[in-house]
Amino acid sequence: MRILSKDRREKGVTLIELVVVMAIVAILGLFMAPAIGEWVDNFRIKQAARDIASTLQLAKMQTISTRQTHSVNFTLADGTYRITPGGSDSQVSKGVTIVAGSATSISFNPNGTSTTSGTVTINNAKGKQYQVSVSTTGRIQMQEIGE
Repeated sequence: MRILSKDRREKGVTLIELVVVMAIVAILGLFMAPAIGEWVDNFRIKQAARDIASTLQLAKMQTISTRQTHSVNFTLADGTYRITPGGSDSQVSKGVTIVAGSATSISFNPNGTSTTSGTVTINNAKGKQYQVSVSTTGRIQMQEIGE
């Protein structure tokens, strides 16, 4: 039979220690929740701007490869856009709206240039705005407004 000495310590955590750690994690979670919500909103609008820029780039590449004019048409009322000919409707992310644009349709020539320069502006409920612009040289840019 073994006799346990007082020098030998038990390993593990007590219930009180576990409750204290869980309380600290809960308090930190309360402070982090608003920041996470704002991060999600910023991510959605930035991703929507990237999607629009990618769609414009795809239309440009299809025009160059097929030697036929392709356009991206924007419908402000329902927040959709489509490559014509042959594309399907794409919709901006939840909570993001297409608010303005100097062009509701942007077309590309077989040499990669655009027939017209134009911009598309999107925003979210927090007022953050991004603008995707196309120059007559065919350059596509995305930028946050109010940086």
